[in-house]
Formats: sequence, C-alpha cells, structure tokens
Amino acid sequence: MRPLVFTLGACALIAVTAALPAPAQIGFSATYDSGRPIKLKGIATAIDWVNPHAFLYMNVSDTAGSVVRWAVEIGDPIDLEHDGWKPTVVHVGDEITVDGLLAREPVRQAFAKSVMSKTGAKLFTANAKKPAAAAAPAPRWPDGQVRLGPEPGKKGYWGKASASSLVEKGGQPIAMNEEGILKNILDADRVAPFQPWAKAVYELRQRTLLKDDPLLRCLPAGGPRQFQTPHGFQFVEQKELGRVLILLGGGDRNWRAIYTDGRPQGEAAEVVRSYYGNSVGHWEKDTLVVDSIGYNEKFWLASGGLPSTEALHLTERFTRSDLNTLKYEVTVDDPRTYTRPWTGGWTVQWVPGEEIQEYFCEENAEQTFVR
Repeated sequence: MRPLVFTLGACALIAVTAALPAPAQIGFSATYDSGRPIKLKGIATAIDWVNPHAFLYMNVSDTAGSVVRWAVEIGDPIDLEHDGWKPTVVHVGDEITVDGLLAREPVRQAFAKSVMSKTGAKLFTANAKKPAAAAAPAPRWPDGQVRLGPEPGKKGYWGKASASSLVEKGGQPIAMNEEGILKNILDADRVAPFQPWAKAVYELRQRTLLKDDPLLRCLPAGGPRQFQTPHGFQFVEQKELGRVLILLGGGDRNWRAIYTDGRPQGEAAEVVRSYYGNSVGHWEKDTLVVDSIGYNEKFWLASGGLPSTEALHLTERFTRSDLNTLKYEVTVDDPRTYTRPWTGGWTVQWVPGEEIQEYFCEENAEQTFVR
C-alpha cells in the first residue's frame, strides 16, 4: 500500500479551527493500523513531552488546500531520552516530515516511525536498539552466592524480556507481535491449556486488540507480566533482612517483596489478595526459587491477555547464568483457569551502568494535552 501524503503550502501559519478528539489511553495495535502508512509534511506547532506518550503537533495542508492540525505520537519520553532525544530537538516553526502509521479511529493522529528535518536529518527514530554489555561471569557475594543485582559500586538493571508473552514451553514457536497479539488466532490452543471460559476470554482480548488491558489504565502489572514492562526491573537483595525487593520500572505500585528468611508460605484463605501475591523464596544453588499465592483478579497474567483467578499459584525460578543473562521460568497452577499446571518463561538482558528511572502512569493523561 502506498502511503498517504499531505504537504504544507504557503498557508502554513493559518490558525487551526478544528480540534482533535482526545484519544483514550489504549495499546499500540488498538490505536494504530500497521497497514496504513502515512507521510506528513508541515510546520511543527508544539511538543508535549508527557509520560507515557509524547506528542508532536504540526500544521499540514490537506488535499483541499486547508491547513489542519495533526497529533503525532513519537514514543515514551523515558525511551526517547535514553536514546538521546530531547524535547528541544524540534522547535516551533521547524519544517518537518513524518513517516508513520495512521490511527484506526477517524482522527488526525499518527505514530511516527521517524521524524526528519527540512535538510533530511533524522530527529526521532522509533525502536533504537541498545548495545549489549560486555560478556562476563555472573557477580557473586562474598559467600559465593550469585548476585541478582549489580556489583558494589556499579549500576545496572534487567531490561527487555526475550518473549512478548507467556506461552507453554515446548513445541514450535508461536508467531505474535511485541504486544502478544497472535498472528493467527487459531494458535490460541497452543498458548496454554485453557479451561473453555478462559480460552473464550483470551480470544476476545486478542480479537479486540487488547483495548481493555488494565496495565493501560495504570493498574500494576501482576504475576509474570511485571517482568515484561517496557522499562525493566531491578533486584535489591537485603540479606540482613531476609528479603529481596523487586523494583519495577514500568507502572505504578512498583515494588514487590520476596521473603527469604525461612518463613513458611501462608494459607491461601488468609492472605490479602494483591497484584504481586505473597512471596517466599529460597536458593537452590544459583537459582532463586519463589513460591507465591494470594493474587487478585485485576491484572492480566502476561502480555497478550492471559487470564487468571484468585486460585493462582506461581512457582518462579530466577537463574543468572552470566553477567548479562537472567533466565526466568514460571510454573502456573490455577485450576479454575487452566486444565493443568504448565510452565513457560524467557530470558532478560542486563542493562549496564544505569538505574531504572522513576515512572508515573496517569490514565488518559494525554487528554489534558491532545486537544
């Protein structure tokens, strides 16, 4: 499909009278159509560097010669700044060209794959790749136990998961996009051993492009999904207190405690239901094994819409095989949702020399700015 093209003529600075509808805070696939590329050329009028969606606004002339205002999403400010971009890269009055994807709704909104200046220089580029750290053995405590966090005097955290969703281990890989949306809905049976109602819920979430994802309403990412959030996570090992804290870089209520002081797991009926459950752990050589119960039903188990109930029981295994690699494996036991226990997982890459950044998610925050 050839991209749509709009250009800005001599009337570039005419005031815009049509207002843009405020978009809901929903996922990428539910907002933008990857099959509808668009090219916009015009004058930058404003930039809103707002978490979790930064927008660039521009005046563009339509096919009738009238000047209209477009809202162009350029990404998450945290990722943009990490890749070296600043809100001052584009100035009001600059002539710019945007290559992007058109919104599904009938609004003048697009997602920018790249933004170029009048001279052709790239001002923003989506999905810039981060270099991997140099290979090295896993760091250890003086007693020989593997460290899940950085060595003393150094910085680092765990970044992006190698998988876009959680699927049962074994068999052929299942094709899906980065949000966990299946390329073929008929592959749902291969994802997990669903109970009939759970499969119906999962397929509905898939067919509606995850538009009701609670994470996009700024609710915490519970269960395994906490390790699939965009901005990584960090372990704080407090050996003297007998616990490990997990700090999360993407989402609100961003900490979890795993008790390693030998306490027994509580009774399911007595545990206060939460997004992260009641977690107790112990070490098996270089692997931290964590047993968790007491989950609520307000989150999706993983990207892609996996359901769960309060009967959820997770057994997680964290293994740091070297400096750069964390193997995450989880066994899901929820007899109300799945016909049997099942196991899946992924690996996570170490991000050296940095700390996770402070992150606040505000539901529909862009409604304040996109007018």
